[in-house]
Amino acid sequence: MPEPTTRERMISTAVTLFRREGYTATSWRHLVEQAGTPWGSAYHHFPGGKEQLAVAAIELATVTTSATITRAFERNDTIAEAVRWWFTKAAQALADGDYRAGCPLATIALETVNDSEVLTQACKTAFTTWQNELENHLREHGHPAPEGLAAAIMHNMEGALLMARVHNSPEPLTRAAGHIAILAAHTMMRRLP
Repeated sequence: MPEPTTRERMISTAVTLFRREGYTATSWRHLVEQAGTPWGSAYHHFPGGKEQLAVAAIELATVTTSATITRAFERNDTIAEAVRWWFTKAAQALADGDYRAGCPLATIALETVNDSEVLTQACKTAFTTWQNELENHLREHGHPAPEGLAAAIMHNMEGALLMARVHNSPEPLTRAAGHIAILAAHTMMRRLP
């Protein structure tokens, strides 16, 4: 696999730092140092500074999470199994990061929603993309109400990630996945004649 470019290193570093430390607390200088990139090349690749880099980080997180959602449904036969797999992966990532890094968008969204229309729009696009991805997979699995269940999955994932960080435990994600499994099974049964 080829070495990542300076631009790619900066974007992946931004995802990690914004996820763990937050957008506001992560300085431009710290980003450049952590990425190991020359100071001049940072502005070459991101003349719009930290905000432009944050949009690129949100776009990378969107693609990465969409791929994880797709893997969850490709590797599992039922909706419940797919959701459990995805929530388990999220719990594992939280534990691996000592419960310091949750959703790659949550902190950016919470910190910038009133200050940056550009970042707010990027986060809206990302969350919509994930929800649409879920809806498509649920539809393929024959769920009668994919829009509603996709929204429930997203809301449970985001809330459970926050609670897991606060409690320093995977239990909120495990419990949320169980609730979604019950909801999915119940709504699928209602579809039967």
